Amino acid sequence: MTVAALSTFRQALSGCEIAVLADISAGSVLAWDSALKWPQEQLDALCDLASRALSIGAPLPTTAVVADALGCQVFIRIAANSDEVLCGVFAPDQDLDDVLMEGRRFCTVLDAQDTSEGPT
Repeated sequence: MTVAALSTFRQALSGCEIAVLADISAGSVLAWDSALKWPQEQLDALCDLASRALSIGAPLPTTAVVADALGCQVFIRIAANSDEVLCGVFAPDQDLDDVLMEGRRFCTVLDAQDTSEGPT
């Protein structure tokens, strides 16, 4: 996964403030892209929110959306039961259908790349 792929994803959605690939089992950000610099503590908080949002229920959800008046955060597992998650922060007027469609497409492509590379 490269920052360039995250940048392409983010730029395809005009209301996307940041796109992050995180490993929620380790609580770490693997890569991110944003038009603005994000402090590490905000990246860590986004990763923590993804972990909490995707740990509710059984079976574990593959997608979670956390919304408020300032916008929404969307979290999509790269694959079912995967700890790698695509995270995005979006403006309040962003079309969530577009976000979920593009996010799932991105995750499918990324999962196919990971699968074709085999174990390391």
